Amino acid sequence: MRAKFTYGIGSYSGKLDGVVFCNYRREGLVLVRKYRYPTLTEQNHKIGNTTTNLHAITPSEGYKNDIRTYLGRYNTLRDNEGKYVRSWVNMYLKLMREMARRDYTIDLLTLTREEIYTRDLPCISISRAVEAGLLPVVYDYEHLDREI
Repeated sequence: MRAKFTYGIGSYSGKLDGVVFCNYRREGLVLVRKYRYPTLTEQNHKIGNTTTNLHAITPSEGYKNDIRTYLGRYNTLRDNEGKYVRSWVNMYLKLMREMARRDYTIDLLTLTREEIYTRDLPCISISRAVEAGLLPVVYDYEHLDREI
């Protein structure tokens, strides 16, 4: 449900009396929902372990900056249907999951930096990921070539 505030309050984010407020500044919206703690399953642990492993690869600062540049251009595309990616980490995880989805031999739970270079995977740079079709084409993507 959408929330509207009075008395000069612009927005609110957080928990209050069993209710969660989510503020989205870019869209100018505040959503409200009842607070519920999710039931953890085996899938939650698998996703957590996969994410931990992908962060253990530790991308270089240049690679992170290329993802940030790509992200700014990606969020201006008309055909991404208003689905904004909010941080470089989310785009990095999206890239890796798409790569694993297309090549079933890649196991994200055990993927290492050495394996990426040995197998010459397209996630080595953003430009190669775009050329491989893992990410949509954006303006001037060819210059986003710093390696992981």
